[in-house]
Amino acid sequence: MTAPVSIPAQQSEPRGRLWWLPADGCGNGIDDDAWAPVLEVACQAVPVLLRVLRDAGVPAYAAPVRPVSARLKDGPPEESGCYRLYVGSSAYGEAEAALLAAMPLLTREAARDAGPTWR
Repeated sequence: MTAPVSIPAQQSEPRGRLWWLPADGCGNGIDDDAWAPVLEVACQAVPVLLRVLRDAGVPAYAAPVRPVSARLKDGPPEESGCYRLYVGSSAYGEAEAALLAAMPLLTREAARDAGPTWR
């Protein structure tokens, strides 16, 4: 006697970015088949990091981080003010190099925006 075989249905189109990532974020215009979170940053750093990664040819996406307690409650989502940065898995090594190179720029911008108390 043989057991029935389960065959998954063929998907007619690729799942795309939103299959892997939160729907309420923003990307740098480069897509990938798989994504990996790399770091959490303040919302002010998101535009700079997306641009740096785009210039390096790295797919990137950032979405607001919501605390677990906020996700479990009904009602409007609470924002933490922090964004999680994802990069395309195919370019993870390039992402690390680009982010390390961007850190001095981010530090200078943070110091400039924060004023003398930050220094």
